[in-house]
Amino acid sequence: MSSTRRAASSVSPATDFTMATRNHFTSQSARLRPQHPELPLRRARPSPRGQSLVEFALVLPMLLVLLLGVADFGRVFAAGITLESAARNGAEAAAQEYLQIQRNKTLETADYTKLHDVAREAVCRDAEVLPNAVGGGSCSSPAVAVCVHDEAAGDTGCGTEADSAPTECDDMIGGWDPALSGTATSPLPYVEVRVCYRFTTLFDLQQLQLPFGWGLSLGEVWLQRTRVFSVGAY
Repeated sequence: MSSTRRAASSVSPATDFTMATRNHFTSQSARLRPQHPELPLRRARPSPRGQSLVEFALVLPMLLVLLLGVADFGRVFAAGITLESAARNGAEAAAQEYLQIQRNKTLETADYTKLHDVAREAVCRDAEVLPNAVGGGSCSSPAVAVCVHDEAAGDTGCGTEADSAPTECDDMIGGWDPALSGTATSPLPYVEVRVCYRFTTLFDLQQLQLPFGWGLSLGEVWLQRTRVFSVGAY
């Protein structure tokens, strides 16, 4: 009994007040603490990287076609200039040879054949730089057809080379006449040269289907040129 009283009397009133105050504020803080309900899981936001890849995949074919088109346009333009120059030089070479022969004699069948050979050799020599050129002095590509027009209309082989030309060379088919054409009273003789060349693009894409319903065909382009050169009356 005496020991219990002694232990109880050892706790001072100040200690009781401190403990009571601490318990009071602890209960109040627990009561005032907000009770957050369980938050729902956030949905993963789509990555913009995947969207960019899809857009790039849609645009890439059109970009490639555009780049290839620009490159092929430059190549076609250069090939056309080369072919036009070759046709003119071939007609000029044959016209100069015609003038030399005419000074000495009247032209015969063999002379017209020689003029054809001279024109074709000049064309083939200038066209050697083209990618699809085949053959040397007497080339098979580009196709070359020659006609000598004069008053005698003696070129019996006028345009006969066009018979072996590809069917795509429609400008070389038909319309060959060795007679002079024109309204002048005494028109000068002239040499006519027609050439046809098969140009191949960088990529052979036939009936290419593009997005949005677009389509494109790349492959072979047939370039055709016709040039005439008059025989000078010196």
